[in-house]
Amino acid sequence: MPTFAPDILAAKVALVTGGGTGIGKEIARTFGRHGARLCIAARRQDVLEATKEEFEREGFECLAVPCDVRQPDQVERVLEETLARFGRLDILVNNAAGNFPAPMAGISYNGFKSIVDIDLLGTYNVSKAAFDAWLGEHGGNIVNISAPFEQMGAAYQAHVAAAKSGVNSLTRTCAVEWGPKGIRTNAVAPGAISDTEGLERFDAVDDASNLSAPLRRPGSKQEIADTVLFLVSDAASYVNGQVIYVDGGSGVDAMKLPPL
Repeated sequence: MPTFAPDILAAKVALVTGGGTGIGKEIARTFGRHGARLCIAARRQDVLEATKEEFEREGFECLAVPCDVRQPDQVERVLEETLARFGRLDILVNNAAGNFPAPMAGISYNGFKSIVDIDLLGTYNVSKAAFDAWLGEHGGNIVNISAPFEQMGAAYQAHVAAAKSGVNSLTRTCAVEWGPKGIRTNAVAPGAISDTEGLERFDAVDDASNLSAPLRRPGSKQEIADTVLFLVSDAASYVNGQVIYVDGGSGVDAMKLPPL
C-alpha cells in the first residue's frame, strides 16, 4: 500500500539539484510519482540526459539543466529555464554535494574549500536565486540535504562536517527570515544509505556497512525520499526550521553497542 496519496504533489513544480544520481535522483523520482513536474540540475550533462529519458519513460515531465551550483550565473539560468518551461516553482531540494573520505591533515587547502563551496555556498546560491526568481513572492518549500555530523566529531569528514553544519545553520536562518513569506525551510540529514557512492567510498576506508546503529541496518534512498516528500507536503505545513536526522538512531546511540 502506498505511503502517500499518488497526487499529493499534483500541479507542483520541483527543482532538485544533484538530481541525476543517488539520493537526489530518488527524491526527484518520488516527486514525479506523486504528480510533480521536475527540473533536475547537475554538472554532468550526459548523466542528466540519461536520467531525464528514464523519468520520461516512467511518465514524468522533466527538464534537465546542466549546472555547477558554485556558479551564480549557471544557477540563475536554471531558474530562468524552470520558470520558462513550467511557469512556477513550488519545491527546491538542495541536494548537490561533494564528498571524499580523508583525515583532516590529508585534505588539501583546495579540497576543503571545494567541498564547502559545493555544499554550503551552493545551497546558498540556489536558495537565493529561487527566492529572487519566484519563492519570495509566492512562497514554497525548501529542503536542504545535510549530514548527521553536527552533533559529534566525524573522522575523515572534517570538510563535509563543517560545510553541512553551515547548511543546518543556513536552514534555520532561512526558516526565520523567509517564513513570513510563506516559505518553509527544513533539512534532512541521512545516515549511512545503501547503494550510494558515499557508502561505497567509506567501505573502502572502513566497513561502513557493518553498522552499529540501533536499527542494525543501513537506510535506503527511498526512505530519504519519503522523508523529503513528507516535508514538502501539506502534512508538514507547520514544520519549519527543522533538521530531520534519518540515520537509524546512530546520532543518539552513545554506547555504540555491538550487534546482537
